[in-house]
Amino acid sequence: MKNVLVISGHPDLKKSLANKTILEEFAQKMPNAEIRKLDELYPDYQIDVKAEQAVLVKADIIVFQYPTHWYSVPALLKVYIDKVMEHSWAYGSKGNALKGKFFIASTTVGGPGEAYQKDGIVGYTMDEFSAFLKRYTITCKMEFKKLFCTFKANYIPKVYPEERYTEVVTNCKRHADEMAEFILAL
Repeated sequence: MKNVLVISGHPDLKKSLANKTILEEFAQKMPNAEIRKLDELYPDYQIDVKAEQAVLVKADIIVFQYPTHWYSVPALLKVYIDKVMEHSWAYGSKGNALKGKFFIASTTVGGPGEAYQKDGIVGYTMDEFSAFLKRYTITCKMEFKKLFCTFKANYIPKVYPEERYTEVVTNCKRHADEMAEFILAL
């Protein structure tokens, strides 16, 4: 069995329905996976670089789980990337710590999938928005395996009907199940 590491980049997981559901379901399907919740570990955004590098080195498969914020990763996950992925450790001529590891991006989006098409209101696909993560994995000599994305993944009580809550939970459980199946097949 490969060592799976999930980095949860949600800035406040307690307020999340979608990302929390994905992580809980994924933990049930893959109980040996290590899940690191950056919001709990580093609420002040002061990342312990050496500790994070140590867990990354042990992983065979690295998953970034995050909500899409303004078409990118949340600030907490961006700080993590900026601090932890040091030159001569993660990249550069001597930076081989992540070489050969598999990378999976797993995200949630509040808007509907049809908005994230060339002819949609956003005008770009989630695949296009994930281009920087693909480039990041190449720079770090990892292999980008897949992007998992669940749309319409937000729920606000008294704003959305109760059916939306059920829809978000169902879709996020499916997201976690599909991701676990994909990882098990690697």
